[in-house]
Amino acid sequence: MPADTPTQKSFEIFLIGDTGNISRHKPDTVLETLKAHMNSEQDSAIVFLGDNVYPRGLPPKGHLLRTEAEATLNAYKESLKDYHGKVIFISGNHDWNKGRKDGYDYVLRQEKYLGKLFGKNVLLPSNGCPGPAVVQINDDVCLVLINTQWWLQPGFRPVGQQYGCRVSSEEEFFEHLIKVLDDNKHKRIIVAGHSPVYSYAIHGGRYKFRHHLFPFTIYHKKAYVPLPFIGSFLPLYRKYFGAKEDIAHPRYRRLRSRLKEIFKNYPGLIYAAGHEHNLQHITKNDNHFIISGAGSKLKYVLQDGKNLKFGLKAKGFFKLKCDPGGKISASVWALNPLEASGKLVYEKELV
Repeated sequence: MPADTPTQKSFEIFLIGDTGNISRHKPDTVLETLKAHMNSEQDSAIVFLGDNVYPRGLPPKGHLLRTEAEATLNAYKESLKDYHGKVIFISGNHDWNKGRKDGYDYVLRQEKYLGKLFGKNVLLPSNGCPGPAVVQINDDVCLVLINTQWWLQPGFRPVGQQYGCRVSSEEEFFEHLIKVLDDNKHKRIIVAGHSPVYSYAIHGGRYKFRHHLFPFTIYHKKAYVPLPFIGSFLPLYRKYFGAKEDIAHPRYRRLRSRLKEIFKNYPGLIYAAGHEHNLQHITKNDNHFIISGAGSKLKYVLQDGKNLKFGLKAKGFFKLKCDPGGKISASVWALNPLEASGKLVYEKELV
C-alpha cells in the first residue's frame, strides 16, 4: 500500500440500501441520521445499494405510482442538496419493476431521472448493463459496482456495445471482473451490488419456527394465518429452490457461485449489498461481506451463525473509514431518537 504522506486524507464510504420507502414529503429519519455524519472537510461517498424506489421503481408518466415514485427520488436530492461528496446509486429488483419482464424500461427511466436531479449520471452500472463499473476512490481504494439484478431479471437484459454495455456475454462479465480486480489488487477493493453473496436472513433461506406455522408472515409481519405442517412448504421451498430473489434460485446460485470463487482469490476484499432489510457483517475466505439494507424497511436476521460476526434488525447503515495506507474499519449506526448521529452498535477493523 502507498505510504502515508501529509497530503493523503482518509475517505469515508456510507453504505445504505433498500431506501425506497423513505419519507417522501418530510425529512426522513434515516437520511437525517446519515446527514449528521457528513463533514464538508471529510472526503466521502454515499452508495445507495439498490431498491431505491418502492414498490416498483419509476413507472411511465400517467401511471398510478408515478407521482409517489418521483417524490421518492426528489427526496434523495433534497436530503443531499448540501452534500459535496460522491453520490452513487445501484439498481435492485424493485427498481426493475420488481423483477417483471419490462423492468429494463423502468431502470432506464430511473437513471435518466436521477441524472437530471444530480446533474450527472449517478446510477451505476449505467444503461442497465451488468458492469462492472469502476470508481477510483483514491490511491488506496477502488470501488467496483456490479448490477446483480441483471442476472436475475426475466425478459430483456441489455448486453453488448449496441446497448452501451462493456461485455457481450455472461462469461465475459466474469472475465472483465477478474481483470478489474487484478488491475487493482495493489489497492483495497470494495465491490458493491444489490444482492448478497451470503445472508443469515430470509433471502439466505434462514427462517424461524413461526414462518413454518404462519408462512404468510414471511411477506407481512401481521399475517398470522396458521397453516401447521402445510405451512412449512413455503419456507422450505424458498430455502432449497428459491423465489427469483432468493440465494437458492438457480440463476442466483450461478452468480453467487462464481463470485465466491473469484473473490476468495483477493484476500481482504469487501463485498457490500442490500436486499435484506437488516444489517449484517459476515466473513468467509478472508473476505468481508456486508449487508446494509435497513434504509427504510426491516426484516429479522439471525443473531449468530458460523460466519456471522454481526446481525441486527434496526434501521441504519454501515460506514467504512478508509485511512491512508489501506486500513479500513467499519462502523454501524442505528437510529437513536436521542442522538442526531444515531447509536454506534458495531465497530470492526476489516483490513
